[in-house]
Amino acid sequence: MTKDQIRIVAGALLHDIGKVLYRSSDGRNHSESGYDFLKKEIRIDDTEILNQIRYHHGKNLGAASIQPDSLAYITYIADNIASAADRREKDQGERGFDRKVPLESIFNILRGNHQDFCYQPRMLGDESGINYPTEDKIEYRENFYTEISQKIKECLQEFAYDKNYLNSLLEILEATLSFVPSSTSLQERADISLYDHVKLTAAAASCIYLYLQEKGIKDYQTVLLKEAEQFYEEKVFMIYSMDLSGIQDFIYTITSKGALKGLRARSFYLEIMMEHMIDELLEKVSLSRVNLLYSGGGHCYLLLANTEETKGQLAVFEKEVNQWFLETFQTDLFAGCGFAGCSAADLKNQPEGSYQKIFRTITRRISDQKMNRYTYKDLLYLNQKEQISGERECKICHRTDLLREDNQCEICWSLEQMAVQIMENQFFIVSSEKKGVSLPLPLGRYLTTEKKEEDVRQRMKEDSSYIRTYGKNKFYSGYSVATKLWVGDYHYKTGCSFQDLADCAQGIERIAVLRADVDNLGEAFVSGFANKENHNRYVTLSRTSTFSRKLSLFFKYYINNLLEQGSFYLKEKEDKRRAAVIVYSGGDDLFVVGSWDDIIGFAVDLYYSLKKYSQGTLTISGGIGIYPPKFPISVMAKQTGALEDAAKEVEGKNAITLFDERYSFHWSELIQEVIEEKLQLIQSYLDEFAAERGKAFLYRVLELVRARWMEEDGKINIARFAYQLSRIEPSENASEEQKELYHRFSKSMYQWIQDEKDSRQLELAIYLYIYQAREKEGEYNGED
Repeated sequence: MTKDQIRIVAGALLHDIGKVLYRSSDGRNHSESGYDFLKKEIRIDDTEILNQIRYHHGKNLGAASIQPDSLAYITYIADNIASAADRREKDQGERGFDRKVPLESIFNILRGNHQDFCYQPRMLGDESGINYPTEDKIEYRENFYTEISQKIKECLQEFAYDKNYLNSLLEILEATLSFVPSSTSLQERADISLYDHVKLTAAAASCIYLYLQEKGIKDYQTVLLKEAEQFYEEKVFMIYSMDLSGIQDFIYTITSKGALKGLRARSFYLEIMMEHMIDELLEKVSLSRVNLLYSGGGHCYLLLANTEETKGQLAVFEKEVNQWFLETFQTDLFAGCGFAGCSAADLKNQPEGSYQKIFRTITRRISDQKMNRYTYKDLLYLNQKEQISGERECKICHRTDLLREDNQCEICWSLEQMAVQIMENQFFIVSSEKKGVSLPLPLGRYLTTEKKEEDVRQRMKEDSSYIRTYGKNKFYSGYSVATKLWVGDYHYKTGCSFQDLADCAQGIERIAVLRADVDNLGEAFVSGFANKENHNRYVTLSRTSTFSRKLSLFFKYYINNLLEQGSFYLKEKEDKRRAAVIVYSGGDDLFVVGSWDDIIGFAVDLYYSLKKYSQGTLTISGGIGIYPPKFPISVMAKQTGALEDAAKEVEGKNAITLFDERYSFHWSELIQEVIEEKLQLIQSYLDEFAAERGKAFLYRVLELVRARWMEEDGKINIARFAYQLSRIEPSENASEEQKELYHRFSKSMYQWIQDEKDSRQLELAIYLYIYQAREKEGEYNGED
């Protein structure tokens, strides 16, 4: 990036810093207060950066004595583009401003929702748990903004404005401004944070600069101020997407030995690989991470400049990446890519429907590319490649090339060596040379890991091959030590195995796998804000990107909090930390493994939490399979995937399938009717009054229910059922309380067994009770 490109990003990110000062104690115009703050307190002396803060409004810019090629004109129009995309009048708005206005929830208007929820004033990453939207009346006080301005001041004083600091600047603003409203106008929706606004402004400004450079335009004043309306219609931008195919097969096709560590290592490897590809691409097109709109689940969206230079770089990049995949993984992994050019008007959905058209075009192009993955030369390469003897294969992934003497391929061996480090260490370094145990990355790069920040700094100083570092879930200020990534990396304890997780279960020593994803997520991204009642005025890039970021935060960051402190239990546990490990959590696909009862409890927590977080606008469906610890992980993944598919087939989705496709229920049905009604009644009677006889009774009931499904008429043998009930009736000497409980228990069981829906629920409740009541199976000495 050139010096002017760095100035553009820094100036655009800081252009509204005066709003924080204005809402704390400074009553001046925020352009002036921001300018004074950066010049006098932070001591920035770069005129181009300062002018972007001082003159980003048209009134001030028109009267300013600056050159026609000042970068302030670019930030001005980029701010207008971002503002036009995120500032939309309410249906019933009041005039004026109120600096105490809270940040409203983006979910207030998703999928036709009509709510008025808002967020508590917080900084991101303050360890206060999930900041759920609430309908309580909230005011943002001056002390909140004073705290933010002080935090920003402390961080900015360490900066020198070059490309090494841009990511850190972005992260500081994410930490401090994520719950600060961009606009406090009473006429407008305050559902776009100041962070999302300045990030989109910086992304647009970067693209505009490159577009004007390629066009040879230097008179920014005329093009961007005097003729702005024409510029809004030009196809200045493109939205670009990458979609990685083959992820599931790559992760799950491994043996059971060391499977848990291997699963997590493989999943994280692909996460880092995607982030690395994003950064490499952004560097090639002279942009920064402000231009990343969304990343998760093997997908990403970026806002790029619609220039011939960019298109040329994209073509080279895609070819190099897929050639690397072909050489390294053969046909296992492939990056499908696509883009669509767009104008500022398109980004705010003018004319109506133009915004959805962008994503339809991208989807079609990616699909076409995936259907025609390989060129003639690629096919020649695959067919002419030296054939490897099939006598030996990797004992983990079963490939026959790149084998070591220990029957592991180089990649599986490296993943095994780094598995614990990947789960425990905070920093992941990309370099241009192979250093010891490392993993290959596209474009001739390698991945290693470090535990301590000082070790990273040492590498930065002494290692000439050093390129960049990624860090997990923590903000770092000052010189760019690491690009922060939100990562769902919860694990119950270091190096735990499937057997360790099974040992933590109540009752039967089994693990369970949960696979789930958000229902109809693609539709929510593309048209979730479409609403004919308001003429689709909220279908804009700013709301889509804000929605995407909120969802990423939930599945990549807040999910750790859900597992750290469980809420729902089949039977209470003293230790509220779930005996579980996140294999993968990326926004549209979730894979968590743990003790069988903790996984069921976590699944319910996840359902409730997402419902609260999204105000009921998003639903999730999933499958839970239960297995002995030594069961092949690839089969677990396949079978649980089938259970997830069964849940998706339930009318309206928003469902969960447990253990078998027969037990597919809407979440409310599982929680309220299976667990809270039937399971709890079984527990309350059998645990206290008929423990041993009760188990035998339940097994016989299961036999009767199963036999029912075998009969053509589907009828239950009522006489046999009544006989079984009589065998667990309390004696004459039992208390009145015991007799009353038996009466309620037998009456309910009699009613449930005769109804098809209730009897299916009862089956699952019985299984849950039996699994809980099962004796421990003895100590196990093998590996997972």
